[in-house]
Amino acid sequence: MEVCPLQLPQRLLLLGAATLTASALHTADLVDLCGRTWQGAGLLLRSHSASRRFYFVAPDTDCGLWVRAAAPGDRIRLQFRFFLVYSLSPPAPAPNASAPPPADPCAPGSYLQLYDGPPATPRPLGAPLCGLTIPVPVATSGDLLGLRLVTRGRQPRVDFVGEVTSFRLGSCGAYFPCRNGRCIPPSLVCDRWGVDNCGDGSDQASWAPANCGVPSPEPSQAVNMDDGTSQTLTPSPALRVSGLLGTATEMSPPAHWDPAPQAVALEGTES
Repeated sequence: MEVCPLQLPQRLLLLGAATLTASALHTADLVDLCGRTWQGAGLLLRSHSASRRFYFVAPDTDCGLWVRAAAPGDRIRLQFRFFLVYSLSPPAPAPNASAPPPADPCAPGSYLQLYDGPPATPRPLGAPLCGLTIPVPVATSGDLLGLRLVTRGRQPRVDFVGEVTSFRLGSCGAYFPCRNGRCIPPSLVCDRWGVDNCGDGSDQASWAPANCGVPSPEPSQAVNMDDGTSQTLTPSPALRVSGLLGTATEMSPPAHWDPAPQAVALEGTES
């Protein structure tokens, strides 16, 4: 399914009016930041606050978040630790054997669409993502990455954890030099979650130049607002309402559910 900018809801095109900024690695929940732009060096992004414990099952969700790199000239890399996005609706049967496959590989279920570029003129970064397979890492061509979560069909099931990293290529300067040629903000080196921001493990290595030790306890989730105030990213009260979350012990879809092979966005060429 190819989504053009004119088809996006107006609230997705107005992202940027409220911007969260952070200088180190923080955690946030996509459904708590709908309609906002987050800027920083690194982000551990969950689908919702109860990720890995309960599914997010709110139907008819259409939630967009834009992520901006830490500095001009940086790009954004996203890799998933865990991924589960689908709905319990069975796929619609084909009217006849010769009918072409549906244009939307995730129909009629839920999906996550990634975008490259500014909110006003976003470009789909690959096909919609759905199913139970962890997508391959992706990288933007500029400093903005968009994420749009849409739940549709009967009984959506959403749960994912992604790692967002601001990086640059070329001369690292004050940035940390990864073995693979990327450069990442020094605040991400030896982070407390052990996130592989470089993509090759060199920022979490116990040898030089990282010289990482044993990870320490998880830090707070406070981030700085662009008005100079501080805000703690706490779970949305709406997520605690009965009916919005389903138990994550149902880790397999029903037997009749047979998702089409998922087309994933390959990581952009970094040259």
